[in-house]
Amino acid sequence: MNKDHPPRKKRRESQNQSRSNSHLAEERGQRAVNASSSLPPSRNESRGGSLMSLCKSLARSAGQSPNPKPTAASSSTQALPHSQTSQHLPLPTTITPEPNPDQTSDLGVANISLTIASEQPHPTHVKAALAKAKGGIDGIRLVSGKVENVASASDHLQSVPDTIDSFSKILKTFEKFHSVATTLTNIHPYAKVALGIFTCASKMILDQANRDDQVSRLLLKISEVYALLMEGEGLARIASMPEICEKIARQTLECADFVVHYSDMKSFWRRLRKHVFNETEATIQRHNEVLDNLMQQFRDKMVLTNTETVHRIAEDQDINGMEYVRGAGRNTAKNCLPGTREDILSEIKCWIRSTGEDVPRVLWLSGTAGKGKSAIAHTIANWSHERGGMRACFCFDRTREAERRHEKIFTTIARDLADCDITMRGALARAVCDDNELKHTVDISRQWQELVVGPVGEASKAITAPVQIVIDALDESGDANTREHILRLLSRKTDASSSQPAELPANARIIIISRPLQDIRDALYASHVHHISMDDIPPASTHNDIRLYISNRLEGLRNFNNAHFNTLAEKSDGLFEWARLACEYIKGTNKVGLDPADRFDAVVAGTSETGTRLLDIMYTRILEEIMPKHEHREAIPVFCSVMGQILASLEPLPIPALKAMRLHFPDQHSRYNVENVIRSLGSLVTSITDPQTPIRPLHASFYDFLTDKSRSHDFFVDSSLVQGDLAFASLRVMDSKRGLRFNICSLENSYLPNSSVPDLEKRVKDSIPAQLSYSSRFWGTHVGFTRFESSLAKEVEAFFDGERLLWWLEALALMKCLSGSVVTLLSITDWFSGHTDFTHVSDATRDTLRFVRTFASTILRSTPHLYLSALPFAPMQSRMFRKFATKFPRTPRIVAGHVEDWPQMEKIIHANDKVNSVAMSPDGKRIACGLRDATIQVWDIETGEALYAPLQGHTDHVVSVAFSPNGRRIVSGSADTTIWVWDAKTGEALGSPLQGHTNYVWSVAISPDGKRIVSGSYDKTIRVWNMETCEAFGAPLQGHTRTRIVSGSDDETIQVWNIETCEAFGAPLQGHTAWVRCVAISPDGKRIVSGSDDNTIRVWDMETGEALGAPLQGHTGFVISVAILSDGNRILSGSSDKTVRVWDAKTGAALGSPLQGHTSWVYSVAISQDGNRIVSGSDDRTIRVWDANTITSKVSVAALQSHTGFVNSVAISPDGHSIVSGSDDATVRVWDIETGKALVAPLEGHTQSVQSVAISSDGKSIVSNSADKTIRMWNVETGEALGVFQGHTGYVGSVAISPDRNYIISGSYNTIRVWHIGTGEAHPFPSRHHGHSDWVRSIAISSNGNRVVSGSEDGTIRVWDIKTIKVWDIETGQSSSAPFLGHTGIVLLGHTGIALSVAISPDVCRIVSGSSDMTIRVWDMGTGKRLNAPLELEGHFGSINTVAISPDGNRIVSGSDDKTIRVWDMQTGEGVGAPFRGHTGSVRSVAISPDGKHIVSGSFDKTIRVWDIDLLNQHQPFETPKMCFSSNPTHALHSASSFLQDSETSAPPGPNEEGWVVGPEGRLLLWIPLALYSSNMYAPGNTLVIPNSALQLDLSRVAHGTSWHKCRTQ
Repeated sequence: MNKDHPPRKKRRESQNQSRSNSHLAEERGQRAVNASSSLPPSRNESRGGSLMSLCKSLARSAGQSPNPKPTAASSSTQALPHSQTSQHLPLPTTITPEPNPDQTSDLGVANISLTIASEQPHPTHVKAALAKAKGGIDGIRLVSGKVENVASASDHLQSVPDTIDSFSKILKTFEKFHSVATTLTNIHPYAKVALGIFTCASKMILDQANRDDQVSRLLLKISEVYALLMEGEGLARIASMPEICEKIARQTLECADFVVHYSDMKSFWRRLRKHVFNETEATIQRHNEVLDNLMQQFRDKMVLTNTETVHRIAEDQDINGMEYVRGAGRNTAKNCLPGTREDILSEIKCWIRSTGEDVPRVLWLSGTAGKGKSAIAHTIANWSHERGGMRACFCFDRTREAERRHEKIFTTIARDLADCDITMRGALARAVCDDNELKHTVDISRQWQELVVGPVGEASKAITAPVQIVIDALDESGDANTREHILRLLSRKTDASSSQPAELPANARIIIISRPLQDIRDALYASHVHHISMDDIPPASTHNDIRLYISNRLEGLRNFNNAHFNTLAEKSDGLFEWARLACEYIKGTNKVGLDPADRFDAVVAGTSETGTRLLDIMYTRILEEIMPKHEHREAIPVFCSVMGQILASLEPLPIPALKAMRLHFPDQHSRYNVENVIRSLGSLVTSITDPQTPIRPLHASFYDFLTDKSRSHDFFVDSSLVQGDLAFASLRVMDSKRGLRFNICSLENSYLPNSSVPDLEKRVKDSIPAQLSYSSRFWGTHVGFTRFESSLAKEVEAFFDGERLLWWLEALALMKCLSGSVVTLLSITDWFSGHTDFTHVSDATRDTLRFVRTFASTILRSTPHLYLSALPFAPMQSRMFRKFATKFPRTPRIVAGHVEDWPQMEKIIHANDKVNSVAMSPDGKRIACGLRDATIQVWDIETGEALYAPLQGHTDHVVSVAFSPNGRRIVSGSADTTIWVWDAKTGEALGSPLQGHTNYVWSVAISPDGKRIVSGSYDKTIRVWNMETCEAFGAPLQGHTRTRIVSGSDDETIQVWNIETCEAFGAPLQGHTAWVRCVAISPDGKRIVSGSDDNTIRVWDMETGEALGAPLQGHTGFVISVAILSDGNRILSGSSDKTVRVWDAKTGAALGSPLQGHTSWVYSVAISQDGNRIVSGSDDRTIRVWDANTITSKVSVAALQSHTGFVNSVAISPDGHSIVSGSDDATVRVWDIETGKALVAPLEGHTQSVQSVAISSDGKSIVSNSADKTIRMWNVETGEALGVFQGHTGYVGSVAISPDRNYIISGSYNTIRVWHIGTGEAHPFPSRHHGHSDWVRSIAISSNGNRVVSGSEDGTIRVWDIKTIKVWDIETGQSSSAPFLGHTGIVLLGHTGIALSVAISPDVCRIVSGSSDMTIRVWDMGTGKRLNAPLELEGHFGSINTVAISPDGNRIVSGSDDKTIRVWDMQTGEGVGAPFRGHTGSVRSVAISPDGKHIVSGSFDKTIRVWDIDLLNQHQPFETPKMCFSSNPTHALHSASSFLQDSETSAPPGPNEEGWVVGPEGRLLLWIPLALYSSNMYAPGNTLVIPNSALQLDLSRVAHGTSWHKCRTQ
């Protein structure tokens, strides 16, 4: 017998010395610990313990103070529980301080690099670590007897037996390594730990290596690794190369492990009937290749860098945001009892160690309930943890289905693997750093591929050590549908020639543990899955294991001996769970008169049942003892009610929470004493003594027993009967004395984000008890599970009527469960569906849903802002605002610009490619889209997440998709001429593609009964197919003269067909004048709607074929898609004009304004059956979801009177009463400077962007120039066009009017023209040889009308004599062709700065210019010299687009790409006051009012702002700046000093890019939803913002900072 399989006699002897629970209850674990030293090597596995002691010693040294006291863990392996030791050496890839030396800790990778990379420890610490390590090694005793002390290299080498002489040359390398390594003292702790691992690996080889000649080649390679480490500075450089050294260390240990266990592997290969020599050679070759590669990487690192520190802060930030299930990992308390299940554990371990491409990557361990599967799972997981390497364990639990673990399985596994390997961690961080959605996706295909397979594959390139993943209790993941996709991912093959699951690297080892349910069996019962059935374990082996377990559990009972233990083991039928129950029953004392012997007799008496029936009898026996038959009538209803509550709860609750919930059950007679019932069930449920332990069935088989009436009979528990009680109780718990309330966690400061509240987690735990937490998260689910009843409906109605609704959102945010509110609200909406008496409650849920979707991120970041930011900024007509805003009077008050309704667009979903078609499922919960990349994607309409991987099968564009009426099928048509049918739930293709068309399939539809598919093709035919058989019905329908889409064709006609006879019905419908691209039929079948390339939509009578009314006109492009609402009253259309429109089907009138947002053609539209949502798909690669209920909302007058494009130019009338603006929307507009109202209708005539505007000196005329190469003149009062000036051959960049109103001067590409206003004649300035050589960007004319100044992209400024039209040399007074130059800034491609703007002082003595070089320069008009050095603007960080000079000539105003406006002193060149901030786009133009008191600015943010210059003089030294976002100064922030910390720091001008108004040190004042309010917000210094719908806030009464909780007080 080899050492892993000792004789049974020896095993029994050891068993008597090592007793513990197979579930390893912690209180019994120490006995196993104390006995472990007497076990043979296969069981106490002291080699792992030795290294573990060393590693922990070093680990503690890295994190503790100098001269730490010695601990038991550092001196003896007996301080380590058996479950924490291993027969394989672990690789401590990290070092974590261990607060309690008597407990083992996870040596995960999560924190080490941060600790070590950021802080080099003091040499004293290092010396202490070395002393600690030596002390740890001194106490090691190897059980093989070959070496008694391995504390030092010399001691160790003296004990090496003579049998290794043949290996002496190889071993000399290890000897030398020891002598060198132990002399190093002043090195980094990480390096010391690495050296310790290498040292222990070499000892392992020296002491216990199998002396087989076949492994000598591998030993030689390992010796080369050690030799490399000793070359030059190799050992000293380990600290600077943690990643590569970790890989080498792990791979070395893996090789050493193979050498040590070579005999075991040979036996394993022989059992598998494999050729031992070939397997050995192949394994050694793979190990050698990996080591060679790693050594080369080590050499490369030595050459390329002297030091390299690994900083993982960014990686931590990226990875920590991923979804993670806590409590789903390994549990040492569930390990197998030492000495049990050795054969099956050995087989699994050998499979894990095996290498080769043909080794199955997946092992399925199956067994019926009670066989002890989970104990094996946790034993393997813990063994793998101790052994080191990449490993993860994920356990399902049916009592925690509410956690939806099946959606988070691979994100959790990925994070656990990343904690074990630096390369894996880096690869995972890279995968999610640029894709935040990937961190939270429920698409497990993406999780698997991008978070597991990809990163694991990258990490596996460097090492061959197994990557081990244990998935326990897969059968408890939910129903078959929840695990279907998981099974498909884990079991699918790469191709027909491969026997391995797709994409798994060769070193991957996935262990799946479950019951042999049919769906799991179907997926995993395959040749590429290694299957071990617990039913196949020899009965004798199981019997012995259970006997050992029973003897351990009944230890200490008088008069019990091996005979009793054997009898019980025989009775157990191999069920560990039955053995546990039997032992608990025999030891029980709750029945008077029965001693353990009597109970033993009762257990073994009776017929010999097996399997599930045996468990049922035991459960029945225990329950009948608790509830005797004569008490059934009274006791069983209580038991069933309490157990029903436990089983129906969506997560286990402790006894106090169960009691609290029970007290709120609607029926007072059912408010039983929960504790009395539970305490009698000690052996059946989890710990009943600890009030904090959640109560749940101790074993899944008890759950199955109770919920199956055929098994439990009188004890049957129907958990559905308790759902209504739990719904009532949850609602009432939230309304109780200790229920929801305002500021439930007593947050003191609204300036702080939740993450900066140091004890927030403790506050949440203390303030939100378990029953309140549970009720807040799951009340909606319980309501949804309950049959509709008006009493419960009224409870829900009351919930939405009170402030409890807000407090609920507050509590969820603090618990980080706010996303769960969406599930709750949707559940409530569905529950009320169809109950018209409660329509208002449905409306409330929908409004709350919009509120959550809009403000969730804000409330999660800083929960006080639920009240300070979310509530006040909700739309005015939203229910949330109307219902609750007045209850919080000391919050921001919107005095202007308050949006009326929620925005029409709900969300944007980004697809992988251009979207050709969209369809909505009948229940309105899913969107299917056909893409240009030949795939179909299916999305959850609520979350916007993909439900599974893209559906692949088509080989060309997917042009059309449709859902079947029952929502179970998706049909797609493609340019590859085929039609596919898909399972809508799983995404699997159903059968083969439908073939028959000979050209593109442009459209597919499904008959109302779901039995037929209709397809239209470019081959000029329509085909009808049987949905079930996928066969074509009859011959293709032919009749169109060219292509058709269903029944619309590019022959401009529509054809109606009889689907039964496949014959044309009547003549084609004619009326369109271009290709008919789309058709739809009304729900009642009486009308046809068609869309055409003639930009119109037509409605037709189905019976007569006559057109009903006039064409619907409004689109300015092709109508590509149409749809009809289920009520037939509205028509929906999508167009190449990038808009979606809604029409009244009866009147043909357009409803509301077009839905805008797409940036390319809208190819497809769909609408939900309830008419609440519209979905559109576009060439811009997006799917957009719109709220159909907002479509009829009227568009505000302000919105109609605002520019829809960039504002390029502004000017102020001579009387200072009006503003003129020109925009990219090709219009010129005139505004009242006081009110912001439009004085005349938009001046329209230009066909392209208006670049510049000017006003005549009498204020009666406006001149504008455009990219359409024209100049236009307008009457200010009437808006009439006075003339068009044409002649430029390029866009006109700038324009000015002479003071005498006789001339217009314009600049274009290298030309300037002077136009006589009376005659329209143009006089060109000199040609390019005498003037500018590039675009003229700016023109200014002197106040006396004699001089023109121009600035150009050629970097020059030129001065012209307007009368002689010659270049004027200012210095000599002579005409000259030489311009004066000044700007020297460098722009793209090395060009000098562009002269973007020029202005002339009123006294005609100075010229001011602004440039792309970010400078402003002042020139003397008389001398042409600069008057001062360039104003190096300390605030401008972008091009100076515009400059203006005040009427008194003392100030310069500039506007820049940096979105600011600055005022400068003309004489000194110094800035005056702080810059004006408020624009959210580049400032393109500024003008100063004639009285010099106001600045007007126009911006790329499409707004015009008026600024009060006097504000610059109001701020006095040592006075806190005012914070005002209103034209009324009395609306300034109350107590601004507390926000600004009494500093002179400029007040923030408005929200940052995220919408937050942030003060010093990141203080949060408020959050403004930019999606609702865009850039239209008043900023400090504004007296007006146009459009006048701009947001204005009254902050004068806001309670903020430490006073925020007063926001509810009047």
